[in-house]
Amino acid sequence: MTFKRIFILVFAAAALLLSSCADYDTSTNIYPSLAEIGPEGGVVTTTFVSNAKWTASSEDEGITFTPESGIAGTWTISVTVPPSTLDVERTWKVKLYAKYGSDGSTRYLIITQHPAK
Repeated sequence: MTFKRIFILVFAAAALLLSSCADYDTSTNIYPSLAEIGPEGGVVTTTFVSNAKWTASSEDEGITFTPESGIAGTWTISVTVPPSTLDVERTWKVKLYAKYGSDGSTRYLIITQHPAK
């Protein structure tokens, strides 16, 4: 085989390989995405569905959640909210971020804690 034929064969194989690569979209869903809790605090649960590895985080100090990360699948996430003695409503936010390659998807669980009376 001549060099020209080898070059054409390698070029055609590379073009076929690159054109057959499909884009992968990271897909997530959360339900419910909104929750309410009383001033006594407690545990809120949500279901998170992802087709990629994911992590949970929050900038709000005082809440905890489990699990903090996972692989693709359907997950029940439990968020523990502390009691509140404030006479104003408080909002807690948990960020759930899934990523595959350069594509990512973010969902939030927003928890409204009612004021103490």
